[in-house]
Amino acid sequence: LFFESMGKKLFASVLSATRPMDNMPLHFDLPQEDELATVLLLGPQTYSPYFSISFMKDERQYRPYQAMRETEVPPQERNAWMAAFRYLLTKLKCRDILQQRRSGKHRSKQLLLKSPCHTARPEMLLQLFPKAKFVYIHRNPFEVFLSGAHMASTTYGYMFLQRPTDAELQEYILKQGEVLVGEYQRCKDIGLLTNENLVEISFEDLTKDPYNKLSEVYRKFGWASASFPSNLEEISKHTDENHVKFLEKLKEHCLKLKSYQRNKFADKRLDKKLKETIRSRWSRHFDFGYSKDW
Repeated sequence: LFFESMGKKLFASVLSATRPMDNMPLHFDLPQEDELATVLLLGPQTYSPYFSISFMKDERQYRPYQAMRETEVPPQERNAWMAAFRYLLTKLKCRDILQQRRSGKHRSKQLLLKSPCHTARPEMLLQLFPKAKFVYIHRNPFEVFLSGAHMASTTYGYMFLQRPTDAELQEYILKQGEVLVGEYQRCKDIGLLTNENLVEISFEDLTKDPYNKLSEVYRKFGWASASFPSNLEEISKHTDENHVKFLEKLKEHCLKLKSYQRNKFADKRLDKKLKETIRSRWSRHFDFGYSKDW
């Protein structure tokens, strides 16, 4: 709340122009994973799966923190994480109020969070925020594995305090995929995630047509005060000035996304044994209609 503007200036030269694992821009004003901030607020308490990246030899002890299920995490640890998470969201809300006062605007905003580990946490998140909404982006499981392996080879090394073997790193990626999607699908199976609070979209559709996919989410949850035009060219026809400004910003962002050069994995090869392991252990990843051939 107080150090942000100064911190951006002090550490501006620390960041590279893009993330190490892909071509996505990296900047202090761009969204980042909220789990990172929650970890900092936890102080010396290591109640997050993110610590497993630094301590790969001991990563098994951090697995329960992926889903934070009551049956797997002691109450005091779970409560400590939830307290830090609530505190972070309270600070974000205070920041938003202060910014709106400075700009002379006064309107409620929807808080949008993105951390991969939240994929396994709908049950806990709905306990904290019963009216929460979820957007799940699914992708071809083989590409997900290759993307995870690429991130491990290009990024994890900066954070290792214990260096894993290739076999340990592969097991980490496989187990993570099992837990995240397994818990997500379990929450659907028991009725916690329904058509009322969930939108599912494919990564392919999002990258090919970001505007219509994002507008689909906004329409589904009623996050926009007016309807979305069927294509970008019709934005100017709207009479609501504020909504037009919002759509113009969305249009600008979507055009940037369409020009983004994502990592390509079509030419990558997986051996027969590994492909069979992915089909078996990540079976629920294929529930979205993906072919088991690669």
